[in-house]
Amino acid sequence: MKLKELNSYFNLVVIALLFLASACKNRDDKPIPRDPNVKLSVTASAETTPVLSYYNEDAADDPAIWVNQTAPEKSLIVGTNKKLGLSVYNLNGDEIYYGEVGRINNVDIREIYSGSEKIVLVAGSNRTNNTIALYKLDTISGKLHSLNNMGLKTNLVEVYGFCLYQNSELNKTYAFINGKSGFIEQWLLSPVNSDSLTGEKIRTLKINSQPEGMVADDELNVLFVGEEDRGIWKFSALEDDPVNPVFLENSGEENSMIKYDIEGLSIYYHAKGKGYLIASSQGNYSYAVFNRDGNNEYLFSFFIDDGDFDGVEETDGIEVTSQFLGELYPKGAFIVQDGFNFNNDTLSNQNFKIIDWQQIEELIKVP
Repeated sequence: MKLKELNSYFNLVVIALLFLASACKNRDDKPIPRDPNVKLSVTASAETTPVLSYYNEDAADDPAIWVNQTAPEKSLIVGTNKKLGLSVYNLNGDEIYYGEVGRINNVDIREIYSGSEKIVLVAGSNRTNNTIALYKLDTISGKLHSLNNMGLKTNLVEVYGFCLYQNSELNKTYAFINGKSGFIEQWLLSPVNSDSLTGEKIRTLKINSQPEGMVADDELNVLFVGEEDRGIWKFSALEDDPVNPVFLENSGEENSMIKYDIEGLSIYYHAKGKGYLIASSQGNYSYAVFNRDGNNEYLFSFFIDDGDFDGVEETDGIEVTSQFLGELYPKGAFIVQDGFNFNNDTLSNQNFKIIDWQQIEELIKVP
């Protein structure tokens, strides 16, 4: 072997060893200890297959869930790999589909009608080409089929957060997408047929600094936006309404239970407008719970501790559903991205954790 070739081989070995070393961190290497202010905790009931990435790379980000109404235990989770694409998992956490479809950052799901046919729409923010990516979910195989090969091209400099919103009274489905500059675009989505979908930008919203997490309340017609270094804002989601937001009290660091960044947002639906808005407080590995209605009063915070599976740290995206998901999750489930996924004491690639909502419901009863 020539000297030049030997040096190249040596360099490759060194790089490989560095990757392996980064994969063998123990729990003492976590960035910060648990926040002593947050007393309440739950544990994960299941976890997904780790995402495809380099060792210790920040790759997994945001989950969404499709609920199978006829066989709830066969519901599916879609998770983003913001370096490569999208994965689809069953409720056991097994990956049943993976597609390198671009750097999808945030994802959401709604069922929509195209003529008389109902399809499951999976949509997200694609940072590869600054578009809204649109897919149809095959609910049997888990495969994703593009509904618009080009995506919907936004005017945002760098797309980031994303959510869908459905107005049942108007029979309309919308997409909200934001960029790091603080602008938020609202798009009206229009099916062409069961294999094609287009859209039109109809409104632009604005906050002062970088947002990411967003969630729309389909029943109360409200859009919640997380401004990472400030807190949570509430807009009307109706396309003809003013764009003046209202700030949620105790959603920023004036609340000792919250540490920036504010990341994922999700809504747990109860009847008659009741339920909960949940936010990921990434800076202290916790989740803040607010009332869904009224002035969105802050209620409590909790973290996800070690149990049958490792605890959760530094969460980006979250999802929650109140729908029956079979005997394991009779009152729904809470799904979170795990920024530090450990297998015993070895750091693995990031994944998503699944928590039985009944555990969180028990916390609501705690004074």
